[in-house]
Amino acid sequence: MTDINLWSTPEHAQRYLEVAYRIPRREEGEASVLEFVPSATRRILDLGSGEGRLLGLLLDRLPEAEGVALDFSEQMLGRLHARF
Repeated sequence: MTDINLWSTPEHAQRYLEVAYRIPRREEGEASVLEFVPSATRRILDLGSGEGRLLGLLLDRLPEAEGVALDFSEQMLGRLHARF
C-alpha cells in the first residue's frame, strides 16, 4: 500500500518550502486573515502550521495572544520548534 500522506516525507516538505513564498497572492491572503482576526483575540490555534509564518504574523499583530502550532510533518515541526 502506498502512503498517501506525502507530508510524512522530508522531501515533500522541502519542495513546499522552496516554493511557499512564491505562491501567488499569498501576502494578500495573509493580510485578509490578519484583518478578520479580532484584536481582542488571546488564543490562536494554527493547524497545519508549516514553519509558522501565519502564526508568527498573528502573534506580531496580537502581542498579548498565545499561540499553539500543530503540524504533521516532522520537518515542519522542527522548524516550528526552532522558530518559537
